[in-house]
Amino acid sequence: MLELDIFLEALPEPVGRLTRQDDGSVSFRYVRDALPHPLSLSLPVREMPFDDATTRSFFANLLFENAQREQVMQRHGLDYSDVVGLLEHLGADCPGAISCVPLGAGPAKRPGNLLNDYDILDPAELQRIMTSLRDYRRVPAETRDPSPLAGVQGKIALARLPDGNFALPKPGLNVPTTHILKVPRANESVSMIQEHLLMRLMAGAQAHPVAETEILGEGDLHGLLVSRFDRVVDGASVQRLHQEDFAQALGLGPHLKYQRNGTPSRCFSAAAVGGLLTQTENPGSARQAFLEVTLVNLLLGNTDNHAKNHALLYLGPRPQLAPVYDVAPVLTDANVLHQLSFDVGRAQMTDDITGEDIASFVRDLGFPRLTPALSRRMRTIVAEVASHITEMGGPTRKRIGDAIAEQTRWLAAALNLEITIPERDALVINRP
Repeated sequence: MLELDIFLEALPEPVGRLTRQDDGSVSFRYVRDALPHPLSLSLPVREMPFDDATTRSFFANLLFENAQREQVMQRHGLDYSDVVGLLEHLGADCPGAISCVPLGAGPAKRPGNLLNDYDILDPAELQRIMTSLRDYRRVPAETRDPSPLAGVQGKIALARLPDGNFALPKPGLNVPTTHILKVPRANESVSMIQEHLLMRLMAGAQAHPVAETEILGEGDLHGLLVSRFDRVVDGASVQRLHQEDFAQALGLGPHLKYQRNGTPSRCFSAAAVGGLLTQTENPGSARQAFLEVTLVNLLLGNTDNHAKNHALLYLGPRPQLAPVYDVAPVLTDANVLHQLSFDVGRAQMTDDITGEDIASFVRDLGFPRLTPALSRRMRTIVAEVASHITEMGGPTRKRIGDAIAEQTRWLAAALNLEITIPERDALVINRP
């Protein structure tokens, strides 16, 4: 049997215990009930332990698919499905405020002081790190990686100090970082610039907060700097906020992040999302925000807004819908499937969406019906995004304009919006 203590950063004592039995089954139980919030909507605070399926669904989503996970598996002879064994070695710095540590080890995370707890990176060292991320997809061997991150892009977590300098936590201090720096390969820099553009278009087209991004560097060495929304910086003090993605909140393992991979009773669907949103601090605002964010994602060609690309943020007992992140121009990639991450009504592709599908989608999210006011708001958003099509020229923006024109054509028709859409080159649409 293997047991781990589960901590939240702000609390000195463990909140729960994660257990792997000798037969490989896992369970989680809370060891205290006076908590600021539960670990997850799928793990409400209670005395009874949670079973294998429920426990595994939440904690498996804390493990990233990256080189460090592979190294730990090989070094310690662990199986891919050994969630508890992997977290014993990788759980000290999970996403958000959670840490999973050996029994009695004490909390792995603590708040940081930006004036005392970090070592400044001089410009030459930052350039060396970015070069390694660009060329080898990893930080230099002798550089501390404070928080290994998911994904195939070269990334590093950094802290930005009050004076604007970048820094890494001092050795032995597991204090929070404040930003993520993504550095693309030399021949992939266009995708990074496009992501920055789409994040700004998302912020301008709807009212929900969007993670702040900026381009760092120049020439053939630049990266996308993303502010972490699960952090609170107050003067020189920085601390983590607890967050969970929608897969965790719905009790879905990481392989069920698309509706098409689930079953009718266990999947990432609009109806399932509607149920989640009723449990947030302000369900009405969250429902409206998710509707608008979904519409803008589709208009921008981001059909990959799966369950792990939406999150809840805990500032109190009930969570809030987290800011928007990871808006990617998926429709411009001819090598991936362009099926929607979750159905809109009965539609699985944007060009299949009808007015009836939109009305059904609205009801699935928890609205009583598609009101005239909601229809007007959605038409306004479509017109706002479409107004940027003529700006999209040149090697970086043209394909974005093509994607917006393609998507706008179908969504405007579904919403009975008469709008002139500039002629653009046809995209290759990959259907299931």
